[in-house]
Amino acid sequence: MEKPKLDTATVYAYNALSSELMGIDNQQAKNYALKAVDVSENIKNEPMEAWSKHVAGLAYDYLGIADSSLFYYKESIILKRQLKDVDGEAASNLNIGTLFYYQQDYERAAEYFKIGLELYKSVNNENKIAAALNNIGSIYRIQKKYEEAIDIYNQAYNLKEKTLDSMGMSNALGNIGIVYQYMGNYSKAEKYMFRCEALREKIKARNNQIVLYGDLAHLMIEQGKYVAGKEYLNKAISIGDSLDMDTEMLAIYKIYTMLDTLTNDYKSAYKHLQLFNQYNEKVAKEDRKKEIDKLEIVYRTKDKEKEIAASNTIIKSRNKALWVISVIVAVLLILAFWLFWLRYKLHKSNKQLNVLVKQKEDLVKEIHHRVKNNLQVISSLLNMHVRKVEDPQSKKIFDDGISRIQAMSLIHQNIYSHSSLQQLKPKDYIEKLVQQLFITYQIPDKSIKITTDIEDMDLDIEKLMSLGLILNEILSNAFKYAFNGSQQGEIDISMKTISQNKVELKVKDSGKGITIEMMDAPTNSLGMRLINAFSEKLDAEMNITNTNGTEYKLVFNPN
Repeated sequence: MEKPKLDTATVYAYNALSSELMGIDNQQAKNYALKAVDVSENIKNEPMEAWSKHVAGLAYDYLGIADSSLFYYKESIILKRQLKDVDGEAASNLNIGTLFYYQQDYERAAEYFKIGLELYKSVNNENKIAAALNNIGSIYRIQKKYEEAIDIYNQAYNLKEKTLDSMGMSNALGNIGIVYQYMGNYSKAEKYMFRCEALREKIKARNNQIVLYGDLAHLMIEQGKYVAGKEYLNKAISIGDSLDMDTEMLAIYKIYTMLDTLTNDYKSAYKHLQLFNQYNEKVAKEDRKKEIDKLEIVYRTKDKEKEIAASNTIIKSRNKALWVISVIVAVLLILAFWLFWLRYKLHKSNKQLNVLVKQKEDLVKEIHHRVKNNLQVISSLLNMHVRKVEDPQSKKIFDDGISRIQAMSLIHQNIYSHSSLQQLKPKDYIEKLVQQLFITYQIPDKSIKITTDIEDMDLDIEKLMSLGLILNEILSNAFKYAFNGSQQGEIDISMKTISQNKVELKVKDSGKGITIEMMDAPTNSLGMRLINAFSEKLDAEMNITNTNGTEYKLVFNPN
């Protein structure tokens, strides 16, 4: 894969440093963002310039300098519109809306949120449409335009229902319930909050449930239903005792102390006040730790700044070398007439060079062939050892390792047999990988049908390696866990181009589905960590859904 130019890498580095320092050292974050803007303008790279100006707008927003923030956001929008980056243009408009929201200029905030909404609608970005709707709903709720807020939240609910996003549906229901509570329509507020509660119970969203119970307790206390309010607070506490949610528990005990005071239960109020103080100390300790972590981040950025300075030195050296080369080329052009008699010798040299290039390509292929053979030897040795392993957990670790080695071996086999050393056909590789994993994990008493629909395209070696390892982990998980308790199942694999610079890989099984816990905490297993790591390496957007089985969807740039 062609390495990025150093100038472009510098812009990436400055923007990354700026983003990392926002909320920690906002002044320094702004300085890095402006450096990124300066470099991107100098190299005349409009996509990088649009990104850098968006980051600069956000940095000024964190500093509370609204006019500069607005200036850079609008500059970013102009560039994104020229580049036809509709998603990026919409994101900048939403950020402007947020800027005005925190200035309490709700009319202008709503104006920019609506612009972002229409842009997202034009490209059918359903997740972002829902986010824009929720922002508009929050504005209407603050402005006490309750009927408009309810209409907006209902639109968000319908969209989330269409995309089978249960958590998004529950959030919309909770928002509607809160609006009705503000209106004093407690019966409808209870109706929507109860629906929200039932949905979160169904999907076992315990982290979100504790906050909802606090909202329900508030609703009951407003109506004088103190017993019901206490029940919801106790439910929240029973969840909070098993989770690390100190800030939420602090709010729950604050409500409980208020409820005890209203019911004249001062003994219970004293007990809950003590618990409130305990959680207050824990939250304060966590805040102090975050401050220490912030200092650590600032320290690390110093090292990164040194790396950028070194890169800039290389850039200057490269530019100087280019100037020297230009002078040499000019001299050579003057001497070209005198050197014309060397044409025959140069022609002969070219033939020799072609022979050398061919020999080099053959040598590189031979290296890949030997790497493939060595990986297969390692795989065979591991297979010999695994036969002697009796512990099921140890055997599973060996099997997983063998499948990963075999996935890498297939890449080198394809390189050896392919005419190009830069681009490979993913269709052939994926079908071979699927066949190999099917043989490795097939269980005699199960009938598993696999269908593939892979578009004919070219990918560079590094991207295909990452894609193969991701696919290896997903299919291994499906074979091992998806069809437990079932005699048959289906796995559908597709990869196709969905836009000029976007390819979508989908893997869908008809099994029992991934658990909510695994979706909430995807780093609990090595396999999921590998999937996330290689997705980041591909700069891919990954989405996991759980409807009639598990579906993984990765969207990445093939170039």
